[in-house]
Amino acid sequence: MRYQDIAKNIALGFEGGVGEAQPVPSEHERRAICGASRTTTRAAPRQLEAQGLITRRQGQGTFFQPRRNDKALGSMVDVHAEATPAGRVPRTRVIAMDVRAAEPRDIARFGAGIAETGGLDLVRLRSLDGDPAVLQRSQVDASMMAGIGAADLEDASLCRVIEARHGVTVASVEETLDPVKAAAAVFRSHRLAREAAGRVVEVSRNPIRGDRCRFTIRRQSPGTLP
Repeated sequence: MRYQDIAKNIALGFEGGVGEAQPVPSEHERRAICGASRTTTRAAPRQLEAQGLITRRQGQGTFFQPRRNDKALGSMVDVHAEATPAGRVPRTRVIAMDVRAAEPRDIARFGAGIAETGGLDLVRLRSLDGDPAVLQRSQVDASMMAGIGAADLEDASLCRVIEARHGVTVASVEETLDPVKAAAAVFRSHRLAREAAGRVVEVSRNPIRGDRCRFTIRRQSPGTLP
């Protein structure tokens, strides 16, 4: 239908932009550009709004909102595997990677062995389409990172690299969210990854931009629902 074509053209017009919310052309401008009726030009933004691509701000107007990456809470799929099928361009850059002496909380999480090997603090910036989306701060037993350098983690999943190098497979992930700044739509993710035997592989705390990512919860009933 005509309004769907107009909606598609509006969205395409913002592709490759700076990533921030950008004002949508006014109804008068849309009619002048497309030569469509008032009813049709009004329907186009509603189509984009239903797709979660625009937002209306009282007193300011209508803005195109860049797509957000869908992420399931507790998902064992990494950022790259989630974003690529959705047509996003993910990037992972290592900012810091430092080995340090183990602290009591490390021993409580990872076990007594970390007292000998030490802990490793890893800071990575995960981006979507060139825009920073997640600042990931991870703690790992340094023994699991033997032979793994920062270059190995560029655009890669930490857990997948550990599995490939040391045969340690993550079998479960626990993840919780709490709001940090409601006005800025920033969340903090607390993530705990374990192998099948229960040993902790990774602990991470990750500030996440709510305008770039959105979380879903999926539950499966063990039997027939009543």
